[in-house]
Amino acid sequence: MLTTGRERYAGGKGHWPAAVIFDLDGTLVDSVGDIASSINDLLAARCLPPFPEDQVRKFIGGGIDALVERAFYARGIVLRSEELRSAVESYEDIYGARLTESTRIYDGVVRIISELRARGVGIGICTNKLEDKAVGVIEGLGLRKYFDVVVGARRGCPAKPSPDPLFDTLERLGVDTADTIMVGDSVVDVQCARAAGVAIIGVSFGYSQTPMRELGPDATIDGYDEFGAACASLRARAS
Repeated sequence: MLTTGRERYAGGKGHWPAAVIFDLDGTLVDSVGDIASSINDLLAARCLPPFPEDQVRKFIGGGIDALVERAFYARGIVLRSEELRSAVESYEDIYGARLTESTRIYDGVVRIISELRARGVGIGICTNKLEDKAVGVIEGLGLRKYFDVVVGARRGCPAKPSPDPLFDTLERLGVDTADTIMVGDSVVDVQCARAAGVAIIGVSFGYSQTPMRELGPDATIDGYDEFGAACASLRARAS
């Protein structure tokens, strides 16, 4: 049983949630520019033509292996497992050298996480981006000080939509599922939160190919100026 957030953070009646856990790409930051340029460099090294950013945006979701596999498939190439592993390793090297060249923080993010921190709310990141890359992004953007926990993809460990990485994040924060909100932009985030029994706020401005409202989160926001109202709505349901 996880420790309740009331023991560590300012959760409880009138102060819910005790913790907010965010996805990263498409939720806190728009990273498609750096991802697209890295994918295109990977393709160029194999004499394949590049994709525009809007096309690469459609490849994002489900982790780095899925991203690389979709890009090659869209060029008519089905990678065998060893070919995919090699391509992913090359992509990691390329992307790791430019984590925040064009990646930007979404409007309102800094204000929201600053307010949450000031209220004593635990703040975490749970992402399918490789953990070292996730830390590199938030450090490069000056966001690391706001987050208590960063849980990213690790080889051999389940990724979202499995609830395991979310449970890991909750355990590290020392909070209970009932005291937590997750924020994400994709079907894997919604599925992960549902599997874990955590309330989910979906953002409509991320990378999901299906409109967020059709995915059935507990609340949907079109910008972080709506985050407070969404939290209040979920708080009323939780009380």
